[in-house]
Order: sequence, then structure tokens, then C-alpha cells
Amino acid sequence: MPAIESPLVTSFEQSLTTPKRLERLRDHSVSVVSSTDHDHDEKTSVQWRPSNLGTLMEDPVRQLTVMGIVGLCYFSVCGGPIGSEPIISAGGPLIGLILLLVFPVILGLPIAYVTAELSTAYPEDGGYTVWVLHAFGPFWGFQCGYWAWISGVIDNALYPGLAVSTFTEVYGDIGSPTAEYFIKAAIAVALTLPNLLGIRIVGNGMVILSIFVMIPFIVLFVWGLVSGHDWSALGEMRRSDIVYDSNGDLVSMSGGLDIDWSTLINTLFWNFNGAVGMSVFGGEVRNPGQTYPRAMLISVLLIALTYLMPLFGAIVFNSPNWTTWDDGSFSSIASALGGTFLSTWIMLASFASNAGMYIAELFCDSFQIMGMAQNELAPTFLGA
Repeated sequence: MPAIESPLVTSFEQSLTTPKRLERLRDHSVSVVSSTDHDHDEKTSVQWRPSNLGTLMEDPVRQLTVMGIVGLCYFSVCGGPIGSEPIISAGGPLIGLILLLVFPVILGLPIAYVTAELSTAYPEDGGYTVWVLHAFGPFWGFQCGYWAWISGVIDNALYPGLAVSTFTEVYGDIGSPTAEYFIKAAIAVALTLPNLLGIRIVGNGMVILSIFVMIPFIVLFVWGLVSGHDWSALGEMRRSDIVYDSNGDLVSMSGGLDIDWSTLINTLFWNFNGAVGMSVFGGEVRNPGQTYPRAMLISVLLIALTYLMPLFGAIVFNSPNWTTWDDGSFSSIASALGGTFLSTWIMLASFASNAGMYIAELFCDSFQIMGMAQNELAPTFLGA
């Protein structure tokens, strides 16, 4: 029976069998097989060789292990609980905590497992741009990669500014726009240096930095439970009529439910989105078939706990009241709970979080554009 041809399969095979692709595939975990059909037309197909997957584990070039990916994923997706406060204020503690349990299941885990499966099937740099290339061809592969890269570059430009803003909120304005500009530029240059020190150092550094970020929020969680005096707040939902006194403290809350679903869902999505970016350095992962699934599962659980624990402790302490929370409210919560000691610790964790997110974003953007170049989706000099 003659083989059934389809444009998608033909495009897939053509994308895999360009001269440069064939050379790269021979060097890794696939074999290139020439065959002749019943019309004596020679065809080239690509077959994955499971027997060669062991070389991916022993390849000295592949240096990233489970914990390195977990550290990078932590800062690519989360970076700490700061910014998650609107999840509670938009819907109330009951709705917010329930959705923090549900969202990792309906969003986090599916994306994590898709990333793990496809990164195992295509263990090379470029990640999702390679998936799109194979499925839809080079035009859409370029579109996907180019706009994602532009988004990452613009996003990364925010972090030096956020670090300076955190500093000025505590210690006051710097005073000179020129000085502020050069401080931001210096921060950007300094945070670029870790990526020049090697893949293993970046991976290990992300693990250490994530621990540094998490410790003060674990302290806040435990301290909040011990000092908690408003456990009934866990069952509250946002109401339409909220009255505050002259000091901004809650007096009463009544009326019908007034849940800000737009803010709630957008904040949840923002705080759990980004795991697919772990695919872009697939060519640097040792034993990807085992490493990726483990790393992605650990990452989803760790990120969910990063939000749940400090928010839970802050709710039962409930000062300032949860109805007033917005981005950055953890600083005022820490100040009310542990004074200058805890608020300063949280501020340092915020600096570390911004640094980690910058380094992780730069790392991922670099390997994405390199993978695109290796797959002829970007200028070849970027693939060095």
C-alpha cells in the first residue's frame, strides 16, 4: 500500500533534512535514513534512536540537572510571592486560596508536562521555536521565536528599574535623573556577568538565590501563624460595601459579593505562566528524558507553595487588612508583623528576586536566539 502523504509531514521532513539540520542531527540523538519507495524515488527520513539517548546523559556539554532547571523555572515563572497579593484582595481569602490550589492543576501542570514531553522529544536549544518549526514550517517558527524574544528583551528591561524603585520607596528619591539612569545601567551590566561564567554556575546560582528569596517568606508564614489573631478571615470573600476609618483600617464589610474576576484571573495567570520557556535550553540539559519531567513537577509544586504559604500566614495575621493589599503589600505586612528586621529582610529578598528574574530571562533569551540561529530561523552568527 502506498504511503499517505500530507503537507504537514512533508514540511516536517523538509525542515529536518536541510544540510545543516542533517549535520546537527547526526551529531546528536537521531539517525538519517535514506529509503526508496515503489516508484524508486529516494526519500530521506529521520528516526529517533532511543539507544543513543544515554549519550545525552554523559555528554559533558550538557550540564544542567534537575535543580538547575528548577532554579531557572522558579525565577522565570515566579521569583517569589511579591506581586501575588491582589489574588487575595480581588476576591477575598476564601476564593483566592481555593484558586491558588486549583490553578496549578488546570494551568501549571499541563504546561509543565507539555514542556517536559516536547523538550524530551526535541532536546535542543530553541525550544518551542523548534516545535513550531517542525509543526508549521520556518515562517511561523520565526514569528513565534522573534516576537517571544522581543517580549523577553522588553520584559527584562523592567527589572533594573524595579530594583531602583524598591530602594527609593524605602530610602527616598535619588535626586538626579542622570544618576538614576546610570545606576539602572550599572545594575543591568552587573546582572549580565553571571551568564558569562558558564551554564553550571548560572544553574547553581539560581538555586542559591531562590533559597535566599524563600527564607524570609517562610519566616513570615510561621510568624504569621504564631501571631495570627484573625483566623476567621480565611473564610471571607470580598463584598461591595467596604468602610475604612481615617487611618485606613477596615471598619465593616457588607453587601453582595464583589469579586474582581478580571484582576483575579489575570494575576493568577501572570504568576503561573512562563514554564514553557524552560524548553529553550534543551541542548544544555543532561539526560533530558528524566531531568525535564522531574524538574517541571518540582517547579510547579514549589511555585504553588511560594504563593500559598506567605499569603496564608499574612491572612491570619491580617494587618493591614487583606482588602487593602496590592502589589508590594508584603513589605507593609512584614513591617507590621516583624518590624524593621522582617521588612528589611523582605526588601533584600525583593532585590534578589529582581536579580534572579533578570538573570533567568537573559539566560533563556540567549539560548532561544542561539537555537533559532542553529535552525536557520535567525542569522547564523547568533548561533555561535
